[in-house]
Amino acid sequence: MSSSEVACTLAALILHDDGISITSEKIATVVKAAGIKVEAYWPALFAKLLQTRSVDDLILSVGSGVQLAETTSSILEAW
Repeated sequence: MSSSEVACTLAALILHDDGISITSEKIATVVKAAGIKVEAYWPALFAKLLQTRSVDDLILSVGSGVQLAETTSSILEAW
């Protein structure tokens, strides 16, 4: 996982934990506030994923390779 992916993942988790809706702008804001530079497409990619899947579902499905493959496939199709 790249540092950009980790930064966006943690930003999304922070937003979710605070009960704030997760958008690409909010992810980018949290990442920028942390002083981390990420490529512009990462926040949008994570926000797009989290429009179709809940953070809770993703946390609970950790370790499920089939679930990860399906989620990745659906992201790429939507993108």
